Amino acid sequence: MRKFVSSLLKVLAAVTVIGAMAACGPKEDPVVAVTGISLNPSSVSLEVGGTASLSATVTPSNATDKTVTWSSSNAGVASVAGGVVTAVAEGSATVTATAGGKSAKCEVKVTAKTVAVTGVSLNKTSLALNPGASFQLEATVTPANATDKTVKWTSGDASKVTVENGLVKAVSPGTVTVTASAGSASAKCEVKVQLPGSNEGFEYEDLK
Repeated sequence: MRKFVSSLLKVLAAVTVIGAMAACGPKEDPVVAVTGISLNPSSVSLEVGGTASLSATVTPSNATDKTVTWSSSNAGVASVAGGVVTAVAEGSATVTATAGGKSAKCEVKVTAKTVAVTGVSLNKTSLALNPGASFQLEATVTPANATDKTVKWTSGDASKVTVENGLVKAVSPGTVTVTASAGSASAKCEVKVQLPGSNEGFEYEDLK
């Protein structure tokens, strides 16, 4: 009987030790849920072919799973991958970042790509006119699909030569440079105004 009781006590002691060891073992960390997400910037404007990087901030910073998934309401206008937005075509789209059931949005506006002016040329590069005479200059802007082909006309001395929408008018004797500008490009025409009979070897017509 004593041997039985002794054996039983040993078994109970062993179970107690094992239970204590299990109680002292490592505990799993509690799951920390995502409470919010924000995007920076919250809106962007891009030209077709342009890109923008969006930064997503998930809260709290110790959330268990901070994985962010990205989507676009119209991938034909603006696509998104890993937070990088690519402008595909003109229009508007909403990019959404989602983490842990929370989401944030960025409004994307896509406009046509700007085509810069590369050059301007004139139908005449020099003129000789009598006072009171006029001549219509024509400017050609390249490339033909430039976004803004507006031409600005200026005269080096409006007291001698005026110009409006390319129409050159000779006012008084002298030599003046008329300039046509578009974008960062320009072209010039030298206008010589002379009184009749004092042409100094020039005829009153285009010099070139």
